[in-house]
Amino acid sequence: PFLCIVEHSFNGLKVADFKASPGSSGADVKGLAHIILESASAYCNDTYEQVKKLLNETKDKAMRNCLDVCFQVYDLAIYEIPTAIKYLESGDYDSAVQYANDGIIESDTCESSFLEFPEIPKSPLTDRNNGLTNLCTIVLDMINLLKS
Repeated sequence: PFLCIVEHSFNGLKVADFKASPGSSGADVKGLAHIILESASAYCNDTYEQVKKLLNETKDKAMRNCLDVCFQVYDLAIYEIPTAIKYLESGDYDSAVQYANDGIIESDTCESSFLEFPEIPKSPLTDRNNGLTNLCTIVLDMINLLKS
């Protein structure tokens, strides 16, 4: 049932991404949350590298301002998501929720930075930001199940 939820919740992420993870077939809720947080961590690292590449290619000042914000927030997310994993594994679910929620805040901050510059028609990171938000949202729901 969980994998069906994942399949319907993501753009660009596939159930196969989670089935391919070692231990996913017999994983409980905590194990699946761990797998998704690992995916979110890799996703953050990939997005961070994309932002660095875009910064190197971009001359437009407004776009650079937005990408600088994204660079900073994804730099934070690279730390925050593994910290959520640490707290999840230790059973400190409140702290795990806090750090997983930070992933949503960081992706929202990146995305909203582009709204400050009307001359930029669209964020080049919308799909990436939405992907991180979706991963973290599912994990938050799962951790809340563990807390109850």
